[in-house]
Amino acid sequence: MKTVKTGIIGSGKMGTNLVNYLAECGIELCWIVSPKAEIPKLRKSFGKKIGRLLDNGIISEEQHERFEKTIISSDISCLEGCDLVIEAVTEQESLKRKVLPEADAVMKTDAILVSNSSSFNPSALCPSRAREQNFAGLHFFYPVNLVNIVEIIRAPGTSEVTVDRLISFLDAIHRKYIVLNEKEGFILNRIFLDVQNEAYRIVDQKQASCGDIDKAVKGSLFAPGIFYFFDHVGLDTMLISIKNYTAIYPDSAYYAPLITKLEELTAKGFFGRKSGRGFYDYADHEPENESAAAGPEQIREIRNHLGFTYKNASRRWITRSGLTIDELNEALKEYFGTEQGPFD
Repeated sequence: MKTVKTGIIGSGKMGTNLVNYLAECGIELCWIVSPKAEIPKLRKSFGKKIGRLLDNGIISEEQHERFEKTIISSDISCLEGCDLVIEAVTEQESLKRKVLPEADAVMKTDAILVSNSSSFNPSALCPSRAREQNFAGLHFFYPVNLVNIVEIIRAPGTSEVTVDRLISFLDAIHRKYIVLNEKEGFILNRIFLDVQNEAYRIVDQKQASCGDIDKAVKGSLFAPGIFYFFDHVGLDTMLISIKNYTAIYPDSAYYAPLITKLEELTAKGFFGRKSGRGFYDYADHEPENESAAAGPEQIREIRNHLGFTYKNASRRWITRSGLTIDELNEALKEYFGTEQGPFD
């Protein structure tokens, strides 16, 4: 993209994470936050962030001066001069359907509007026929600075020009990417879902604990740990996404125990790290420091079994995705944070 004045809608974890990462890349920003957000607090935090970037030589004096003038506002009309706007509000369809038309109404006709949704197809969220060609999914993973892969999800109406402009933007901010049609969208999360589901099946059948599972996968399959990841993202967000992914699966009943467990936990107000309790209890300690009860042999068996699940899921999706084996393999290595992919 020749100019990349970028708007971010959302002041939750993902919105804030995107703002901070794009600031590091020197992108001119406009940050639209909730009317309930404490704007002076956000501005102070952002000011400290860009101050550190200047001190560490990541941005120039000129960029720092420009960032000091960054718009942080709940007035969505401030997006009118943006070339690209990324919606990154909470994973709730009703909220996205509210803010996307509002953004569409004030943006330039040739500007690109994208949703960072992790589970809603872009065609279901497109705010108007007039924006159809310049609308897509742009799915960053959290945390943005650590997970170096982005899914460009193309709706039926998304133009090739828009895809090319999004690729140019991702190149400019040093992100790797894969391009998917929405029928195969969120492929990396869908592959991981099979691993998550099998991990929960093992716990549900009392063959191992959450701590056992996380110890087994760290460093070899998924660095954060499966259940720690659930808690870190938020069980409410994970529940919505998993329901969306499995709704069209003919074997959706296979995922029912995991969905039921997430429903039980969220009904009790256990949303994960943000509420102090999810699969783990955060009251007294951080679960990543928790010791596994299983012995080395059982840990190895769990690791091998979940690794087999991962490879099978990857093989199944390569036939549907339109990606080459090399493309999916590289994307999965970035997603899982491992040196080897399922096809190595």
